[in-house]
Amino acid sequence: MPTRHGGRLALVTGGSSGIGQAIVTRLAADGARVAILDVADASATIDLVRRAGGEAFWVPCDLADAEAVRAAAESVRKAAGPPAILVHAAALQFVKPFAELSARDWRLVQAVNQESVFHLVQALLPGMKAAAWGRIVIIVSSTFWVGGVGMTHYVTSKGALIGFAHGLAGEVGVDGITVNCVAPGLTKTAKAAADLPEEFFRHIASIQSIKRNGTPEDQAGVVSFLASDDAAFMTGQTLLVDGGQART
Repeated sequence: MPTRHGGRLALVTGGSSGIGQAIVTRLAADGARVAILDVADASATIDLVRRAGGEAFWVPCDLADAEAVRAAAESVRKAAGPPAILVHAAALQFVKPFAELSARDWRLVQAVNQESVFHLVQALLPGMKAAAWGRIVIIVSSTFWVGGVGMTHYVTSKGALIGFAHGLAGEVGVDGITVNCVAPGLTKTAKAAADLPEEFFRHIASIQSIKRNGTPEDQAGVVSFLASDDAAFMTGQTLLVDGGQART
């Protein structure tokens, strides 16, 4: 197996499908051991990793439940040691006009998408500091720049994560820990392909600099870089991986 990640333990949320699954398989292919936190069954991802000769395991976890998040992080630590890499790829996303959002809708999206990161990072930081090495990579969204009608709740959660990364990077760099975000543009996951018309994918590709639809693997390669020693001098950054749609 390649050793870009030197057998380090990576904890990846939302690794059962889509971008999260691609991240898990890429990190494992690059030599990481991977723990998956997801409320959905991650068996298919684990099978992909193991067939390729990698190592992964799944800890069921409802990211909206703060106590469950902390318990899952401790379960990973006891099973495999302290994670050196954290990738937050899980997200709750749905379209709903702001005027129709309930307080429960709002709280649930914030809990899953951004508050879970607070709990995970607090649980994992001691181990990273003790090792004087850590990588925190957060998946956000190009909607923070290009907008999204009916997605105020989602865009808010992603913007909060960008601010979190900017703030935390200034505190933990001295400990050898980097904190960065990856902002995917429209990505043709199985779920997105089922939810959106093909003409929408064609339209987005037509306004990008790179005239094709993004894939989960496009995001996974960037995450693998940010989680490696090669990115040791990069922190507090948000990388747009959107084919050049936003070009900020």
